[in-house]
Amino acid sequence: MTNDHNDIIRAHVVAVSSMLLGSRRLKPSVAILAGSALDLSARVQLGQIAKQTNVDMLHLGFEETGDSVRMTDLSIIVARGNICWSQVDCRLWLPRTGSRAVILPQPHVRGSFRLAPGEIIHVDKKPADTDEGIARAETRLRRLVERGVDVTGQVEINELALAA
Repeated sequence: MTNDHNDIIRAHVVAVSSMLLGSRRLKPSVAILAGSALDLSARVQLGQIAKQTNVDMLHLGFEETGDSVRMTDLSIIVARGNICWSQVDCRLWLPRTGSRAVILPQPHVRGSFRLAPGEIIHVDKKPADTDEGIARAETRLRRLVERGVDVTGQVEINELALAA
């Protein structure tokens, strides 16, 4: 990925962090990661890391398309006890009030997820206006990525180049 692509990915990480956290500060027990979309092997590896470190993970997957890069996936990896849960192809949902976004899993999965400062929490229900909330979230995300948002003091951003 090019430096321009890294800037786009970073802008998405910052925007998604802002949408999910509001004014809260992310604790070290949650990591928001970004990179290429996860295949099964990568999900297993992240699951092992989540279990070993006791860190909940939110992964933003990106795909290069010509001269650009776009976010194609939102995945959750959470270890609880001896089980590691993974949800792929999630979507952001934003309420009409525009307050904090939540994470919607695929339609066949029960509930939704909320990012608390120190963990990803499963909520037993899904919002009623799913399509409208997803559209609101996509619009907000696009605006935040375009104009930028400051998460200084809320999220620590680290960029690591991984070997191919």
